Amino acid sequence: MAGVDIAPYTSKEFFYSDTRFNVNSTGAIEIGKGTYINQNALIIAEKKVLIGRSCKISWDVIIMDTELDGSAPDNFNHQPVVIEDDVSIGSHCVILKEVTIGEGAIVAAGSVVTKDVPPFTIVGGCPARYLADIDRPVEKHSSQFK
Repeated sequence: MAGVDIAPYTSKEFFYSDTRFNVNSTGAIEIGKGTYINQNALIIAEKKVLIGRSCKISWDVIIMDTELDGSAPDNFNHQPVVIEDDVSIGSHCVILKEVTIGEGAIVAAGSVVTKDVPPFTIVGGCPARYLADIDRPVEKHSSQFK
C-alpha cells in the first residue's frame, strides 16, 4: 500500500500493510468508515467494489468483481460487488463478481460466495448457502416516544 494515505482513519478503521488492492484503470474501490480489513486480504476491482461502513473482513479474504480470465469484452456491463454496512466475513472466504452481501450478514470462514446474501443472515460453505437468520438490532426510539 505504498503511497496510499490512510491518515484520516482511526484505530477502528485499519488496513494491514499486506492488504492488496488491485484496481484496473477503469476500476474503483469504495470503503466506508469504520471498516477493518485484516492481513493478506486481496480486493480486485475491474469496475467497482463497494464496501460499507463498520465491516469486519478477516485475513486471507479475496473479493473480486471479475473472473480474471480476459474473456469478458471491455463493454461488458456487470454489476459491482457490494458489501453493505456491518457485514462480517470470516477468514479464507472468496467473494465473487456481481454479489451483494446484505446489511448485518455474516459469511462463515472458508466460504465461497457466488450469489447474493440477504441482510441479517448467516451463510457458509462452498458454494455459500443459507445457515440461519440473525436477530436484527433493536432501534433506539427518540425521546418523544417515551
